[in-house]
Amino acid sequence: MDKKKIAFVLNGINGGGIDRVVTTFANELVRQGKYEVFLILLHKRVHFFKVRPEVKIIENEVLRNGSSKWKYTINTMAFIRKTIKKIKPDRIISNGEWLNSFVYLSAIGLKYPVYFADHSNPERKGQSPYPLLDKWIYPRVKGVLVLSEAAKQKIQRVFGQKNAFIIDNPVFFPVAKPVEKEDVIISMGRLSPEKGQDVLIKAFALTQGNWKLHLLGDGPVRPALEELVKELGIQDRVVFLGLQQDIALHLSKAKIYVMPSHTENFPMALIEAMAIGLPCVATNCMPWRGDDDFITPGENGLKVPVNDHEQLAAGIDQLIQDEPLRSRLAARALEIKTKYNLENIVENLITSLALNSNGSE
Repeated sequence: MDKKKIAFVLNGINGGGIDRVVTTFANELVRQGKYEVFLILLHKRVHFFKVRPEVKIIENEVLRNGSSKWKYTINTMAFIRKTIKKIKPDRIISNGEWLNSFVYLSAIGLKYPVYFADHSNPERKGQSPYPLLDKWIYPRVKGVLVLSEAAKQKIQRVFGQKNAFIIDNPVFFPVAKPVEKEDVIISMGRLSPEKGQDVLIKAFALTQGNWKLHLLGDGPVRPALEELVKELGIQDRVVFLGLQQDIALHLSKAKIYVMPSHTENFPMALIEAMAIGLPCVATNCMPWRGDDDFITPGENGLKVPVNDHEQLAAGIDQLIQDEPLRSRLAARALEIKTKYNLENIVENLITSLALNSNGSE
């Protein structure tokens, strides 16, 4: 029996959250032996995430090199269309609201079913550069994959797209390393404005004791964050780790994890920290999740208001000063692994894409 072909379209696999989601799905799908998986990458960059040899990577060779934006855009659309026609995929999955309508237009008129993976925050506006185009295109795709019930309702309400499926991000849980714990607070994620690392640094400057703060990740605001650290006079206590392959090692050394984000949708870094057994302090940046939120305050972690460095400092200090509380929250945090079982999540994706049915749609 011929393997069904699945083509994921994304910018690259150079370290972002979407990149990690797609590579995890790709690796698990080919591991099953029933699917041929392609990654169509719009930008040729260094690969941070590793994929199994069976995953076929096709990269856009078109470079901007001083050419006009429109010429580059047209050439990239031609690359997507030519690649899809060559692959003849059973399913196309475009990943990210910045790409979705662009990918659809690139493949318009072809017979292959297109699905959108929409990772946008259901309470925020302006996350897509094509809001008017989206209203025309989203109802026309085969389905939209979202991360929460609130996001599903928004897709159905705003775009009239009835085929919206909730697919949790696939989390590959890191295994704790047998290393000695240190007085370290750690936070992991892209260094960008919405992640709130500036709030965390200001909060950390107010905390008691002589703990250290480790920031795991990289991004455009790193210079500004480094300058803030100098202004606060805490450069000997803050470590910028950059991108690291072995996140388990760094998480295992720490005693506290902090998520200071202004907004999130499915915070994989937080889930990984909980799964490794870290007590966590997180901002209440996903109120629409209600009872389905990742942290229940006082049970498996602590919650603080968004963009409030004083409250965040108080939450961190509470954990610094109360070791029994850290132990209790860490033990309950481990239960997250049961809820987000990788095998079940992949099976949900297969079902939502109707890959169990006979033949292509």
